[in-house]
Amino acid sequence: MGAVRNIAFKLLYHLKVGNILLKMNRKKNLVPVLVMHKVIPEYDATWPGIHPLLFEQILTLLKKHYTILPISDLYSKPAHELTNACFITFDDGYKDYLDYAYPILKRHNVPSALFVLPYQISNKGHIWTSTISFFIKHYTFNEIANFFLERGILIDDNRDDYFHLNLDISRKLCKIEHAQRITIINDLREKFKADSRIIENELLSFDELRALDPKLTEIESHSLTHPSFKIETDETFINTELKESKEILEKELQKEVKAFAFPFAEYNDLAIQTVKKYYKLCFTGINDFVDLNKLKNSPDEVFFLTRFYVHQETAEEVFLLINGFHKKIGR
Repeated sequence: MGAVRNIAFKLLYHLKVGNILLKMNRKKNLVPVLVMHKVIPEYDATWPGIHPLLFEQILTLLKKHYTILPISDLYSKPAHELTNACFITFDDGYKDYLDYAYPILKRHNVPSALFVLPYQISNKGHIWTSTISFFIKHYTFNEIANFFLERGILIDDNRDDYFHLNLDISRKLCKIEHAQRITIINDLREKFKADSRIIENELLSFDELRALDPKLTEIESHSLTHPSFKIETDETFINTELKESKEILEKELQKEVKAFAFPFAEYNDLAIQTVKKYYKLCFTGINDFVDLNKLKNSPDEVFFLTRFYVHQETAEEVFLLINGFHKKIGR
């Protein structure tokens, strides 16, 4: 089925369907921002990434149709200078950005933004969602189900589908507040230690972040602990997540951090109010355009920006995705 889908999108691209949509979007002053997570050569069944060869194909195709700009241009340049633009972002700050994505971006002289969590600050070198992935990869389904059931969480039986098992557990943990969730995650980490299983650090260190060319990589904040802000009501917690992540990054990297991206694209009114106190730009939505008309006419629009989540298998499908094809057909 995947092969048929890939052929179909290649055909749609060569039939210029994407070009037609692109022209329509430009007339409406709509521009895309892409968000990716991992660029890795190996297949990860719990959370597939983008293969480096595919990533380069995506960049090549984007350069053919767009001017790829740094995200800071969204608040520093007038809207009429951005009509041909697209933007590339990465969330979380995994080491594979430095190993695989960055060399390709550098070779093509393409800027990107990296939304990171401060290394070893509450995350212990990896995000709590990766603790779930590690659990799925190294334990049986019954062990996983029993562990969560003991903590009042009933998970769906996706024992043969690691991706949806990971998604189900992560979504359910997103529905509980940070204090309860981190207790569960810490229990898991202790279990791994008792079982002599070690999760390697997967987040970029401050030294690695400092080694990136600031002209190519804008380093911005993605919070301290990667919570779902949609359900958080503790004003102190929200303020700490948004303020301290910015301050830590600025102290370590000696640069101003101006942008924020909400984990899981989830937020509430209190979180938005707090973002406005510390940042100039914020990403809140998924799989839609940045509307330059709104950006021009409404000062607050810069805090409600959207990105397209890239996880497709061909560059042609990515091009159609970021021009609204999937949205038009309800996919």
